[in-house]
Amino acid sequence: MSNNLIYLFGMYEPDTDSIVVYANDSKTFIINCQKYNSSVMLDNPDDIVYLYRLAQDTPLLYAELALKADGLQGYVDAMNEFN
Repeated sequence: MSNNLIYLFGMYEPDTDSIVVYANDSKTFIINCQKYNSSVMLDNPDDIVYLYRLAQDTPLLYAELALKADGLQGYVDAMNEFN
């Protein structure tokens, strides 16, 4: 089995507030957005919308950032810089 997964498809599941990712090994894994979002420090509580939009619009990018140390935090910080 290869250690290099290729993510084929990801989708946001609003009922469970999670992202379901399908990888090249035909297995799925689920990322609980509430769990990962709770680890992000927000300057303004309204900044949580950045993470919800990311999860809904580009679920694979959300998954990639969620699995990196400080990935989601860096994303929110960058969005605050741009806005």
